[in-house]
Amino acid sequence: GLNDRIGFVKNLFGNSEEDYNRVLNQLITYDNFSEARSFIEDMVKPDYNDWQGKEEYEQRFLEIIEKKFA
Repeated sequence: GLNDRIGFVKNLFGNSEEDYNRVLNQLITYDNFSEARSFIEDMVKPDYNDWQGKEEYEQRFLEIIEKKFA
């Protein structure tokens, strides 16, 4: 939802709507959640201080991504 999107952009992507959209566009190219999660862990999180202190947002973000692959 919109509230999730705003929270993710602000808390996980350093207020960059562009980065958020770029990551989402990359995620839809993966075949399963395992590949998507590896991309997030290896390529996305390191660019944003590994989302330290943002665990609640990270968990919600991953839940939503996982549902897309279910």
